[in-house]
Amino acid sequence: MTAAVIGLEGRLTGKQFAIGSRPLSFGRGDENDIVLATPSASRLHAELRHEASGYVLYDRGSTNGTWVNGVSVTVHPLTSGDEITIGDEVFRFDIRDARSTILRSQPAGERAAVKAPARALQVTITGGGPVGLSFALLLEHLMGARVAIRAYDSRWMKDNGRIVWKGPEHGNIRRQQVVTIQSRQFLKLPPKVQEQLFVLGAYTEMWPKGPDSIEDLGPRNVRIAFVEDQLLALANEKPDRIELVPEPFDPASGQADLAGQDVLAICEGGRSRTLDYFSDKFGAADASLYALEGKQVQDMVLGLRVKSELTDPMAVLLTVTQNRFLLNSLRGEGFLNMRLTDQEARETVGIDPVKQLFTECIQAQPCLMELRSGGEFHCAMHQALFLPALLKGSAFWTRVEEGLQLFGVRPENLTAVTGFRLDMVQRPRFTAQLYPRTATSPGTFGFLLGDAANAIHFWPGRGLNSGLASAISLARSLAAPRRGTALRDADFVRHEAVMSMLQYRHKTRAWRQMVTTNIAGDSLAIKDLIAQGVTEGNDGAYDQQADFSALMERLIQTRDRLKSRIAGLPDDATLRAHLEILSGQLLHTLVVSQAWDTANVGGEEVDVDWLLEPPRPVRSQRRAT
Repeated sequence: MTAAVIGLEGRLTGKQFAIGSRPLSFGRGDENDIVLATPSASRLHAELRHEASGYVLYDRGSTNGTWVNGVSVTVHPLTSGDEITIGDEVFRFDIRDARSTILRSQPAGERAAVKAPARALQVTITGGGPVGLSFALLLEHLMGARVAIRAYDSRWMKDNGRIVWKGPEHGNIRRQQVVTIQSRQFLKLPPKVQEQLFVLGAYTEMWPKGPDSIEDLGPRNVRIAFVEDQLLALANEKPDRIELVPEPFDPASGQADLAGQDVLAICEGGRSRTLDYFSDKFGAADASLYALEGKQVQDMVLGLRVKSELTDPMAVLLTVTQNRFLLNSLRGEGFLNMRLTDQEARETVGIDPVKQLFTECIQAQPCLMELRSGGEFHCAMHQALFLPALLKGSAFWTRVEEGLQLFGVRPENLTAVTGFRLDMVQRPRFTAQLYPRTATSPGTFGFLLGDAANAIHFWPGRGLNSGLASAISLARSLAAPRRGTALRDADFVRHEAVMSMLQYRHKTRAWRQMVTTNIAGDSLAIKDLIAQGVTEGNDGAYDQQADFSALMERLIQTRDRLKSRIAGLPDDATLRAHLEILSGQLLHTLVVSQAWDTANVGGEEVDVDWLLEPPRPVRSQRRAT
């Protein structure tokens, strides 16, 4: 009598693996007996052992779980015909006699009957950015025909039967920033989504591994526009489950329809009209927790689209040793984010050259002002020019040019500018019943996801990682088995707990990047430290040699801390040569701005798996053979 594992779905379909006296291992690592291609697999995911009692399957602490006949297992005795699922790869366990007759095996392709509810869960999503689309794709992946999703976004349009993103000619300025997505989040997305997002050449791994890095996979840099394109393309492939509506969602005019929905997921961002409409349901946001002396702390960031000639290790080292600039790039191309003082923020305006009127479009929209042949940065939507760039000899533009020099950017490789404001509030709740259940309606629950729930600091990807975690949490809550067909507050206790943990962890971390503490123990905004450094630099109230030595020492200490996690860090001579070309005013501002507060920013991260076990995804039935 022999036993074997046979591939049913995935890359190993039709392959057979005999089970001998030694354990049969499954995993991503090449050292395994069954090497899995699915991104959901851990390096050593599971083992199948022949023991005295029979054949036993062990999950080896995997991230995404091991499933037998649709049930998540840790240790499970196997019976011939059992189906083992790891990510999107499925195997059948068979015991055969000497004549190769399968014993006690159910026919190939047969499944335990799962009675689907008579009515699919009706879900409306407002906002088709990365969070809204990820939520839609993950929910469809987990629930299949048990869910019907409708997603709205006014930035879409229909083109040859498909929904696509509008371009600048339609008044939509696409975001080109590079964001950093952590493996703790992207490994929980559907395998197909992971495959589409992380194709060869579309991402890099610039930042070192940290507490959010799991399965030995580091954070990945990818352009936000590429993420949006890939997610929308995948959603277009599922018209029977995901309806894409290229229109803005109007909660007032659509009230009757909305009352017939089970779920409204608000993913429009911090300035959501839908959130404003239902603000009384979610409660008033509190800004006092993120305030100093009773005034909410707000940062203005100038985003400079650049191509840097520095290596990634050098760029990382320069970034984390000061709080004025942050470069996040993909093979050198990305955005150099410059934290502005209040005075600089007031100067960050556009001007209409015809009407000779100032415009704050770069702050309010924000707009992307692109470089034209005349050397001007032009906003095509508002026909405005970026005023600071017109005043080349101004103190503000000089400081911009010094930032470019710091990160190895030639003047001609600055090709666009944008801006965005940052502030935070404390949300009292993230789940609310918007409409009660009636004899003809199911009772509609609303949820805040992404920036609508937690708009946080500008370190690239931090908001996206929090948003993905919130989408994963809600999708798992909705897909989990529940009593009855109608939703209840009790169904979202764990989701609300996850959201509260995410709010505390991510906003506390963001707050540590907006404020610092002086020797006397008083809190002050980092932008005010930068303003102090700029003023002292302008007045000549600094010691250039002392600042050079202080920054050099900080760089060396940071390098020593990171060298075990980043290869190719610059040596002392390279650092010294780089600093020697910088002005005394810039050196002083960088020293005064302090380094990243990595001690408080690091530490344990929130994991959706703590409270919400991943449900088994729905797969299409195979034809019996």
